[in-house]
Amino acid sequence: MNLEDLSLSDDEGLSFDIEEEENSEHDPHLCFVGRFLVNRPVRFKEMKIRMSEVWRPVKGVTMKKVQPGLFLFQFFHKLDMEEVLKGGSWTYDNHSLVLEKLRIGVPLKDIQLHYMNLWVRVYNLPTGMMKEKVGMGLGNYIGEFLEYDGNNNSSFWGEHTRLKVRFDIKQPLKIGKMIKTNGGEWCVVNFKYEKLGTLCFVCGVLGHSENKCEVRFSQPDVTIPKRWLNAIRADPWKLGGRASSQWLWEDRGS
Repeated sequence: MNLEDLSLSDDEGLSFDIEEEENSEHDPHLCFVGRFLVNRPVRFKEMKIRMSEVWRPVKGVTMKKVQPGLFLFQFFHKLDMEEVLKGGSWTYDNHSLVLEKLRIGVPLKDIQLHYMNLWVRVYNLPTGMMKEKVGMGLGNYIGEFLEYDGNNNSSFWGEHTRLKVRFDIKQPLKIGKMIKTNGGEWCVVNFKYEKLGTLCFVCGVLGHSENKCEVRFSQPDVTIPKRWLNAIRADPWKLGGRASSQWLWEDRGS
């Protein structure tokens, strides 16, 4: 049959009810779709080892390249997947990873990957203001407030408060905010972001450096000040490379 003979003009389309199978080896609810904020190919084999060593899922993980720049991460227990959600953000080779849960019935290429979760430390809060209410307001200023780290903020003499936000990667990172204390005094609090990948010091957007910045190229004859500095990063960490990983499902027999 010639495909041209097929008609898509019928008023009614076809609808299918698919029963979900309870199979831990192929459970779409345990899958992430993700991409790294980088404009060049990712070394897939090395990335698999590094990310599995960082996550260390008890029941293992497998990773597949769906298309250039797009990856599928499949876990085998919900607790492992929840740990990844709780611990982000994540980077590989200093490139931030954007993750979204797999959505049943939605093609992988159509899943929007524009948001990532970031842990933010807030410094210079006045005594007595390390409260969840304050953290919620600051979190919604940075992005969308998700979680307040009560364990880190249990004492009034703490150095910083810590909160998780959902952040639009197309927007510049917030540097700080002026707030008002109970006594009517104004002060400026500073933000530092954990596990931050490549950041442009000119426009403040993740995923490229200043030598690839559109803002800089749009004004080649103007000296644009750098508002963002490395001080915005909190506790960068490094991890050595390995040839295999016990946490990768495919490497468990080696």
